Order: sequence, then C-alpha cells, then structure tokens
Amino acid sequence: MNFYTKVLGRFATKKGLKITINVEVSDKDGINDSMIEEIKTALRELGLNDEISVKKDTNYFEREE
Repeated sequence: MNFYTKVLGRFATKKGLKITINVEVSDKDGINDSMIEEIKTALRELGLNDEISVKKDTNYFEREE
C-alpha cells in the first residue's frame, strides 16, 4: 500500500499508466485458486483492475494494468 500511495497514486487517474507485476512461486504446491482470489481481492482494494493471467504449469501469474 505504501508503494501505491507514494509512487503510483499520483498517476492512477492519468491515461497511459501501465503497471506490470510478475510473481513466481517456487513452492512445489504452486498457486491454488484461493491464493489467486486473495491476489485479485488485494488488487481491487488498491483500486486496480483484478484481471490476471495464470500459468499454472509454471506456478507463475502475470498482471498488466
């Protein structure tokens, strides 16, 4: 939240802001559906779009704003 408030908040209302977040999970169990929903909820709480793409076979998801 601090990063969003201090850095991104001032640009959030401007057109052309593009945010890319990459998360890689090396846990042998990977990312389950509950974890994905928690990530989406956190993005919505920040006022961001919660659309993400998940590559479950590589335990990787990517989100682009």
